[in-house]
Amino acid sequence: MHYVFIMNPFADKKRMSVTEKAIVDLKQSKGDYVHVRRTEYPGHAGVLASEYADLYEEDAIIFACGGDGTVHEVANALVFRKTVMAVLPMGTGNDFARSVLSKEHYDQPHLLLYRIDRYVIKPVDVIRIDSYDTLGNHLPLWSRYSINITSFGLDTIVQATAKTIISSVKRAKLIRKNAYSIAILICLIRGWNFKMKYSFELADNAGTVEGELAYSLAGICNGQYYGNGFHPAPQAKLDDGVLDICLVDDLPLRKVIPMVSKYKKGTHSPHPNIHTFRVTKGVISATNGDTQLEGNFDGEDFWGHQVRFEVIPAAVQFAFFSI
Repeated sequence: MHYVFIMNPFADKKRMSVTEKAIVDLKQSKGDYVHVRRTEYPGHAGVLASEYADLYEEDAIIFACGGDGTVHEVANALVFRKTVMAVLPMGTGNDFARSVLSKEHYDQPHLLLYRIDRYVIKPVDVIRIDSYDTLGNHLPLWSRYSINITSFGLDTIVQATAKTIISSVKRAKLIRKNAYSIAILICLIRGWNFKMKYSFELADNAGTVEGELAYSLAGICNGQYYGNGFHPAPQAKLDDGVLDICLVDDLPLRKVIPMVSKYKKGTHSPHPNIHTFRVTKGVISATNGDTQLEGNFDGEDFWGHQVRFEVIPAAVQFAFFSI
């Protein structure tokens, strides 16, 4: 088996250093079967993943070594391929990793490399996202696969604000570490006005559900976590062929603030202002004919007047490591 490490150079420096040492140790035992590549531009992780998948096919495990953006790129490159994917959490949020790694490997990912032969390969689902403009034209640039969570509303503008904070204070570790919490405060102060129409096909042939909603938070969840540890879908599973939807009504600030704490812990449901569904596909649209929804898939921003989504079962081969 070839072990390919695609490393984001902007990853956490401490984790990067310790992991690089572990890779050197691994190379002593595995030799030329260990490959290390560093990304040089946005989208490069996907290019590298495709390159090694073409070269080694099912005889490789490709590690996304970075945050959720790196995971997103590698996953999109490996959808429907035989090549196996894995994750070493080294970014800011590392939310997908929370659903696939033990706490020990999440906190100290380099330890996984010393137990690298202890893995089980299982396929995981992805979300197919297709965006359309106000005229119904497909938007290829904003249409991809999401392996973790696609979201709209407050969570999306928090993500965007947090990324702006992180990019503007690259050397202020304390601020970078708390960027999401700072972003939440900023967005709560600014306020919002989100509205959508939705139509979902429920799992287990339970029919369809439709509605129109003024909302604050909306998540289409394959994984359980996003936004640096927020837990919108505690029951979500990566391999059940079902997506967990979480919609939170538009609420006044005095109700949103206590809700945020529960949303972080995954204890927000049941609640009269929270609507959850288990679905296989659906459509979300802006209520105004000339406006767009602002969303993010796995933390990467996108836009569309209408967004169609569907679960694609068993789309990515994934390596789960035991302790």
